[in-house]
Amino acid sequence: MEEKDIEQQIEELNKITREDGNENYAQAQVKLGDIYRRIKHDYDQAEAFYLNITKEDNSKVYAQAQFGLGYIYQEIKHDYDQTEAFYLNINKENNPEVYAKAQFNLGNLYCEIKHDYDQAKAFYLNINKEDNPEAYVLAQYSLGNLYRETKHDFDQTKAFYLNIYKEDDPEIYAKAQFSLGYIYQEIKHDYDQAEAFYLNIYKEDNPEIYAKAQFSLGYIYQEIKHDYDQAEAFYLNIYKEDNPEIYAKAQFSLGDIYQEIKHDYDQAEAFYLNIYKEDNPEAYALAQFFLGWIYQEVKHDYDQAEAFYFKITKENNPEIYTLAQDGLGEIYTRKIKKETQATDCFLLASKIERYSNRYPYQYICAQLVLGLKQNNFNHVFNKDEFKKLKDFIYNEIENICKLTSVIKNILFVSNVLDNNKYSEKEPERRVAHYTKPSVLFNLLKGENPSKFRLNIVDFMNDPSENQILTSWLNISNNPDNEIKSFLASFSFNHNSLNQFRLYGNENNIVGSGVSIAFNKNFFGLDTERSINNEIISLHSIKSIKSFENKQVKLETEQIKIKSANTLYPLPLYRCLYFDPETGYMALAKRNKQSFYLENKNEKKPEIIDSEWDDYIGTLDEPIKISYIRNNLKKIKNLIEELSNNPELKKISNLGELLSLAVLPISCLIKHAAFEDEDECRMIYITHIADDNIVEPQDYQSANSLYVEYTHVEEYIDNIYLGPQCKMQHKIWLQNHFKKKRREREIKLIKSEMPLR
Repeated sequence: MEEKDIEQQIEELNKITREDGNENYAQAQVKLGDIYRRIKHDYDQAEAFYLNITKEDNSKVYAQAQFGLGYIYQEIKHDYDQTEAFYLNINKENNPEVYAKAQFNLGNLYCEIKHDYDQAKAFYLNINKEDNPEAYVLAQYSLGNLYRETKHDFDQTKAFYLNIYKEDDPEIYAKAQFSLGYIYQEIKHDYDQAEAFYLNIYKEDNPEIYAKAQFSLGYIYQEIKHDYDQAEAFYLNIYKEDNPEIYAKAQFSLGDIYQEIKHDYDQAEAFYLNIYKEDNPEAYALAQFFLGWIYQEVKHDYDQAEAFYFKITKENNPEIYTLAQDGLGEIYTRKIKKETQATDCFLLASKIERYSNRYPYQYICAQLVLGLKQNNFNHVFNKDEFKKLKDFIYNEIENICKLTSVIKNILFVSNVLDNNKYSEKEPERRVAHYTKPSVLFNLLKGENPSKFRLNIVDFMNDPSENQILTSWLNISNNPDNEIKSFLASFSFNHNSLNQFRLYGNENNIVGSGVSIAFNKNFFGLDTERSINNEIISLHSIKSIKSFENKQVKLETEQIKIKSANTLYPLPLYRCLYFDPETGYMALAKRNKQSFYLENKNEKKPEIIDSEWDDYIGTLDEPIKISYIRNNLKKIKNLIEELSNNPELKKISNLGELLSLAVLPISCLIKHAAFEDEDECRMIYITHIADDNIVEPQDYQSANSLYVEYTHVEEYIDNIYLGPQCKMQHKIWLQNHFKKKRREREIKLIKSEMPLR
């Protein structure tokens, strides 16, 4: 409407007074209010006009004015109590259509602002289809969202979504069908039904949602049904103009199919190159990584691979950035190994800035090469001598890291969990953490329980902690090193008198602690999680798994269930008990008494003995010890060669750099004197500046640094109460678990171990 037409209309409406009739006056005032609210955006003047209208003038127009006032206070003035007062002045009998709109806005107010979901539900349910079909559809969609997101009642969610018909509102219908598809895909895992809902969505109804539905269909056919041609067809239905973000994800998935399944790397490259950073930074980062991988591993064009890796920044995707840095490190390492000129070698070494779990030798070797330059700043190396020294460094360090990795994998408990024949009765299916009842209380309490903690090694009671191996290798373990290890200790023996004596005692009462038996789901299977590569990288020292493990995927939908965990699931390792003086070695494992305690009421001694013998046989301890012993001897010899090299001895932090090569197993080797503890450990290695490290909140806690892992209750199988644990502790635990009516019972077992 032209400005002069608006002003002319305002002038005409202002001429209408109550003398022209209350109803005419009311209609004029509401039109003026609408003009000043919607066109002139003069909300105070609009409010003044609306307030001139009384219910006696015209109840229908009064309802319109109250709605306009409610809108102003909701959207402009953000005075939600006054908003509510205006909307509540609107009665259904006066104006059913406006009443429905007001009830919908009240529902939104209570849902989005006041977070009173039951009251929001009540408002939404007041809206009938015959009063206002548009508001009814929106209310049903909002009710579906409310039950899905806050109540997690997916059957009731479905009922609300199914009340929405295409003829009522094609756009909202498409959204509801998509949400139903998501529920059946991600919650109910009924992929055929999910497919049926997704196929109800047409492009002309809602192009953006159509693109999402086609992507979800592509994902189902790619990852669930493994029909890659059909998956490709769905992905190709997605156009950039409909939904640039989903288009980028689809192009990535197409590249993934052609790379992993069809091995057509040129076509994969073409799809990856269709992805732009502004459309989807995460997909762009992934695409650049895989383009780098193709040029590195398939086409062997390292300069082009390097160019792709350089396009990935921490801001796009920190985890993919970490993998790209690994790729760059590998490229630089290859170039260094081929390079004979010292100057170029130093330049390449300076580019390798991160220590990682996957390629630790790259960083260590690069730092040693740079150390040579620092100590010989004005020295021009002899070409042949430098090449020989460089090759010596890389060969020795790479061998140490590989030998260390072999030992770490031997100690990885989950290898036993995965391959053992015992299934649900596997002897190491759970491990115990001994602690104080007060700690257990905090882990279980109320609505806001504490998370399980991993504590920093530096502050532990055992002064030899983390030093048995490095001392035996004659290398320094500098306490000022900014790379720190955090760990949590467990035992294979759940009801151990020795453990109850040593750990968890309260008020100086021996045996008053508890033993929490965790099942294997408490732990992860990805050994790379033990080191926080990204944090260490930032300080220049789900990452997601490498491409070789075929685990790099994009999320299928924007509806995300946030994890309650601070850290990713961490792996579990058994300790190696080692006496440096005698050479004695043993693996942590369950003791024979624990078999008898577990099966005393169910099996005869002969059967228990047989199961114990099977367990020991499956463990293959003599063979594993032999491998570990031989690897440790080789590591010791290699480190001695490096430590005794005249040029390397000049590097001030040589010992510290060498200790990084064995860092993954340093915390897993304990003195043989502790063998009866049969300990296994969860380890997290990171930089001291890691945000996951919880700072002390008071002076008394200054000697305690830790990282939080996760909430524990769903992972507990049994709780053993120490011989002197107070009876009230058992009572409150019984009360806690009975009130929750858990499907899976947590057993409370009073230890009958004798204390003198």
